[in-house]
Amino acid sequence: MIVFLIGMPACGKTSIGKRLAKKVQFTFLDLDHHLADKENKSVATIFSEQGENFFRELEAKYLKEISSTKTNTIISVGGGTPCFHNNIQFMLSTGKVFYLNTPAETLFLRLKEDAKRPMFVGLTEEQIKEKINSLLQQREIFYLQAHHTISTAHKSDDAIVEEMNSIISAN
Repeated sequence: MIVFLIGMPACGKTSIGKRLAKKVQFTFLDLDHHLADKENKSVATIFSEQGENFFRELEAKYLKEISSTKTNTIISVGGGTPCFHNNIQFMLSTGKVFYLNTPAETLFLRLKEDAKRPMFVGLTEEQIKEKINSLLQQREIFYLQAHHTISTAHKSDDAIVEEMNSIISAN
């Protein structure tokens, strides 16, 4: 079984994914890290040197590649992954998709402290809030297609992992 974790940047896909993988004894894979390793460049470098379109093509390529070679894997995908190249349809037909639905205010509090994310580098706090709201508006149509939406509001990581584990175990 392959489990895909989707959602906005800073919603917890990687941290939750690692905990969930340990709990269900699956392998964990972060698509952005995998892509950066394969390309020998950071995501930020690929974005700045070749642009978003090139990055999105690589992302779709590696998503399909790892999904066809892995089993019993939790895959955390980038925030935009579901929105391009029919990736959401691919994930829905290949595995179980979980949307980690995190309030915009929580995303803001996490992102204003995180200087590494290419989309938010150099933005003021007001611009970060605007960017989060804009991205949520554009992306939620894709995110809400997930098999399962998990609200992360006011829940510990352990509680989220337990909720997801009970869904996975039931299948």
